[in-house]
Amino acid sequence: MTAPHLAIAGLPPEFVEMHGGGLYWVVAAGSAPADLVGAGVLGSASDVRDAVLATLGRGADAMLAELPPGEGPARLRLFRSSAAAMQRTLRGLAVDLPRAATAATRLCMVQFPLAALEGWSDARLAAWNRQLQAWAEQAGTVLLLLCHGEVATLAPRLLALNRTCSGVAQLHPHRGALQLLLHYWANAHGVVARRAFAIEAAEGGLRRVPEEADSVLSAVEASGGDRDLYLAEADVLEGAPPLSPAWRLHDGWADLLPSALQAREATVVLAIRSNDQVDTLARLLHRLRRERGDLLKLVVREVQPCLRYADERLLLQCGGNMVVPAATPLPRLLTLLETVQRQCWQGQLAADPEPLIRAHRPPEVNGIVAADRFRQIVGERIDQDGSAVESAVLALQPVAGLRAEQTLQQLNIRRQGDVACVYRGQVRLFLFGCRRDAVEQALSNLYRLPWRELFDGYQRLAEYDIAAMNARGSDSESETLPAPAVPLPQPAAPVNEVAFNAPIPFRLGDSA
Repeated sequence: MTAPHLAIAGLPPEFVEMHGGGLYWVVAAGSAPADLVGAGVLGSASDVRDAVLATLGRGADAMLAELPPGEGPARLRLFRSSAAAMQRTLRGLAVDLPRAATAATRLCMVQFPLAALEGWSDARLAAWNRQLQAWAEQAGTVLLLLCHGEVATLAPRLLALNRTCSGVAQLHPHRGALQLLLHYWANAHGVVARRAFAIEAAEGGLRRVPEEADSVLSAVEASGGDRDLYLAEADVLEGAPPLSPAWRLHDGWADLLPSALQAREATVVLAIRSNDQVDTLARLLHRLRRERGDLLKLVVREVQPCLRYADERLLLQCGGNMVVPAATPLPRLLTLLETVQRQCWQGQLAADPEPLIRAHRPPEVNGIVAADRFRQIVGERIDQDGSAVESAVLALQPVAGLRAEQTLQQLNIRRQGDVACVYRGQVRLFLFGCRRDAVEQALSNLYRLPWRELFDGYQRLAEYDIAAMNARGSDSESETLPAPAVPLPQPAAPVNEVAFNAPIPFRLGDSA
């Protein structure tokens, strides 16, 4: 079951999750950000069967309005106290909460203004906090106290309560945005302290401001961490034992994943052995990058040659820092791993990897097709990909004396997604995932004879050139469809008997 957490997109679990039996404080500078935090917590508790929400001095309507339809606990029981009675309600909370909760309650959230604590001494606040923590631990529920008001006056008082609560965080304006300051935060992932993140309100809740990645990097570097740790599949070292105590080897992705999901800055090296693993690996990289943040180094080691250009692009866009080719010797691999140390991933991670995966898959066809089918395939692929995958669309003009249909006999298309057709006396080729600098090498691989002997050259076509193939013009049906195979001109076969006249001697100057 997913643990309730502060739903702030872009923050790893150790900074947001809350564990059962824990008491947490979040002090927000104003009721509006407090409502966003509360709605996020409720939205994260979709697996919770029963939850309690108590609001003091105001109703819960503003918070629930921020909760997307269909999200939240299966059952949410609401309690409200008037402004006049909120101080009395707060004092009796340790008695009233056990009455309101049931055995199935796994989340209790109490929202109240700072004014409700007016006049409380530090000793009284500590005793009250101990009572609430004891009940939360006995009930096994998450208890979140969501206070709004002047955070600068309450947060310092809460720091002394670190032994009787699991977390204290404050949310306040900072440099035109909001800053989440975690004084300390404990959960199943461990304990963190003195961490600050800039966040902002966005559609669907709160999210971390991406520009704060550099400050997060500096904070982690100052505090050490696991940045020198290598988590790798055993295959990437080609049978060698762990190179040092910092290397931890695992058998396969499934064995490696639990350790990787606990890492912050470690270098994770995953092996890929065949092309049919690309989509699964892309999803795995995306999950690690989304859950563990930009400081984790994700390296893919190609064990067998199996990745195309489009595959490498997909893995990098799903969170990978680097893809190491299969022919790379082990000493060179270790050098490359050194180059990614202290790096912060600079990509823009998509919310869902599936559209990226679909865009990087080649069309499920290859070979010679009709011109109308060619323009359909290429047109759809260009519209779908945008700039996701660089592909080549070429027009090749046969040399004088050759027809386009004749050159097709020398064409050998093997890769999925590569198609060709004959159009207006030219051969048109679509080479999926082919970079601009690899076109001529690709042509050499496609043609049995040297392609320069078959064609005067090639021209790269743009999107509007493909769209122009839809125009009805002078093309005859025979020009737009591949014609039956016509053999290339061959030397005449020798014959045994040839009639000819015998030469007659002739000398210049002789008279007739």
